[in-house]
Amino acid sequence: MSKIALLSDVHGNFSALKNVIQLLESERPDQWVCLGDIVGYGPFPGECIELIIEKEMMVVKGNHDAGVAGELSLKHFRNPNRRLVELTQKELSQDHIEWLKNLPYTIEGEDWIAVHACPENPERWEYVESAFRGRRLLNDLNQKFCFLGHTHRPAIISNQLGVNNIKKGYKYIVNPGSIGQSRDGDYRASCALIDTKNFEYKHYRVEFNQEENLSSLMKKGFLRKEAQQLLRL
Repeated sequence: MSKIALLSDVHGNFSALKNVIQLLESERPDQWVCLGDIVGYGPFPGECIELIIEKEMMVVKGNHDAGVAGELSLKHFRNPNRRLVELTQKELSQDHIEWLKNLPYTIEGEDWIAVHACPENPERWEYVESAFRGRRLLNDLNQKFCFLGHTHRPAIISNQLGVNNIKKGYKYIVNPGSIGQSRDGDYRASCALIDTKNFEYKHYRVEFNQEENLSSLMKKGFLRKEAQQLLRL
């Protein structure tokens, strides 16, 4: 099973998640891998969890998932997001909380490893943002591919300087970007499809209904300015 749909940083954005799944379904992936942070920032955490469970995705734990599950102190989150994390803890069912709590920090496939942040110390939630850091990490990994998220920016880093495309003979860090809250100047949902056997990679941007998220956050008691801050508008 080499064709993998990569999703990350859903952050309670149900509209974006539905549209991304619809697009990726047309590619008929062998596996669905979600790189964590199902909750936080967005207004529909329960709906996102249910859809991810329904699709039988392989999922790793993100820092927001750990926060809602009570495994990461809320001091690590700034308002208004801290308030939303607290609200999410109250709104989610106990089954959903337990599901988040039981998510692994890493998942390994035949030639890949998946993690939310950094594979060295996944529970420390470090960002992998530079090619220099990425290449050092790849040198310590046995797998051909490391899938990670956390930065909300799509990226490919190879273990060889100057190699920017997926091709045989090299190792790669692949970040599909964020579904729920992109931070690269393009508000659209970001996701990817990778064929680890044939070394083929596709990156997608997907439209979604942002107004639905904004109005739903305001219904939860957030000021419009706070809702815009949560959604990075």
